[in-house]
Parts: sequence; structure tokens; C-alpha cells
Amino acid sequence: MEHKVYLSGWSETGGRFRLWTRTKPRIRAEGATFDSAEQRLLEAILHAGGATHAVLEFTPPPPRSNVESKYLLPELFLIGGDDRFETNAPGRTPFERQSEREGRFLWADRYFDGPLCRECGVASAPRNSISLPLTYAPGRNDGAFGNVGPSGSMSIEIVSREFIDLLVPEERSRLTLRQVTGKRRYARFFELTGPPGPSFVSVEGLAVQGWRCSACNHATWGHWIEGFAIHDFVAFADLPHPLPSVFTIGRFPDIRLCVTGDRWRQWIGKLGVRGFTSRPLGVASDGEVVRQPCLPPLGSQRS
Repeated sequence: MEHKVYLSGWSETGGRFRLWTRTKPRIRAEGATFDSAEQRLLEAILHAGGATHAVLEFTPPPPRSNVESKYLLPELFLIGGDDRFETNAPGRTPFERQSEREGRFLWADRYFDGPLCRECGVASAPRNSISLPLTYAPGRNDGAFGNVGPSGSMSIEIVSREFIDLLVPEERSRLTLRQVTGKRRYARFFELTGPPGPSFVSVEGLAVQGWRCSACNHATWGHWIEGFAIHDFVAFADLPHPLPSVFTIGRFPDIRLCVTGDRWRQWIGKLGVRGFTSRPLGVASDGEVVRQPCLPPLGSQRS
């Protein structure tokens, strides 16, 4: 099924929300709430022959509740390609033997300075100098993500040379990028390998979902709350000062690309961010930051 990012606009008049796609404004919808209008726009895209699973990227950003707004100062977005890349990693087979499972781990081990955790499949050591071998990368988009570990718990992002061309020298100096290998047409892509940035945190009083590995202590979590668009948070005290327009968020192996709201609005619709989507990054005050949330062990999540 097709996946596609649609740049979209919206307005509110007389208590009703009107939404449309910017490339084809005739594809539009409206509703009493933003969410209902968004759902109708997705249906309109499908009925017009568009993507089965469309992704809407709005400019200006969608309206936020008062609760969400308190976490959007400064206004930051995590951005990246909505498409996936593939490598020559051996695939999982039904009823695989232990030796076959270990072979999948050994394939991933070669790209890190130490072996992956055999329980959660996440690396505890940094990426080494070996470039990722791609067997598929999006031809018309400027970014993608993919799972390098055999368990699917570890995601890596790539960006195109066209995206790099959007960066001014100071922005470029803040990113560590490594060219991938594979077919000639994949040479335009670079893996985001660092540097480490402010750590993700949890927020006191907000429901959190995730898990912690009892073998290596790696933890992953997010605030997935109905009607709440912010899933990831950092501490205000951890942000670099002065605040750069482009930088990284997270510690290895979960490093993400972050931009200010002003910089993102300058890029939307340009060559270099085709197929990119954004999601708001919450900024929590010191008094409500939880750096080590209480999470269930990985085994219970699998059960």
C-alpha cells in the first residue's frame, strides 16, 4: 500500500475547521473539530485516488491545547523521512533455529563497536566506521528510517545530499553524517550517526508507556495520550544555549534530528525535505522532569 506525505493547510471560520492539500486545494474537508476534519481529509485523499495511508504535514502547525502549549516553548520539531530503507540483513524465518537467530545478531554486530544485547537487540556501543549497505532507499524522497538490529528495537535515520545542501555551515557542523553504500543511486544518502544530544526524559503526571531491558538496562518510552500530540520530551535545562536552529536529540542509539519551528517553516515544501514529516518535541521544566521513569521489563511487554 502506498504511503505519501501531503503538505496541507487549514483555517478556522465560525467554529468550523477547513483543511486542504496544498498541491491540490480542491481536495478538502471540514468539520466541527480539527480531528474530525483531518479524518475526512484523509478519506477525501483516498477517494481522489491518493495514498491509502496518507500522512498530513500541516503548515501552519495544527492547533494545540493549553496543556500542550506549555510544553512548546521553545518550539521544536523532530523531523525525518516517512519512508523506509532496507539493508542486506538476513530476514527472520518462521520457526527459526537458535543458530539462525544468532546469525541475524552477528550481521548487526559488525556495524557497532560492541555486540548487541541478545535480549532486546539494542547496541550499547557506538556505531563503528563501517557504512551501512543499502538494498533499497526512496528515489523521490529525501529521508528514510530503518531498523538495523534484528529485533526492530533500534532505528537509524538517513538523509539525502539535497537535505545537507539546505544547511548553512554552522548547522552542518552540528551533525555527524556518513555516506551509505550500495547501488550508485543510493550514494546520495547519509546516515545520521551523531553527535549525542540532550537525553529524552519523561514528565511527571503524564502517563508513560515503554519498557526497560533487564539484561542491558536500555529503556525506551513515550507519552502516548489520546488527543495529545507530544510524545517525546527533553528537559529545558539540557537544551544548548544559545539555541541552534538544527541539532540532535537523544543518546546513542536513539539519536534524532531536531529543528526549531522557524527553521522548519523555512524548509517545508523545498527540495531537501521531500517526504519529511515533523512531530512536536515537548520541553519540560526542571521541576517536572523524570529522567528514569518506572517501566515494566521487556519480557512482560512481549507477553
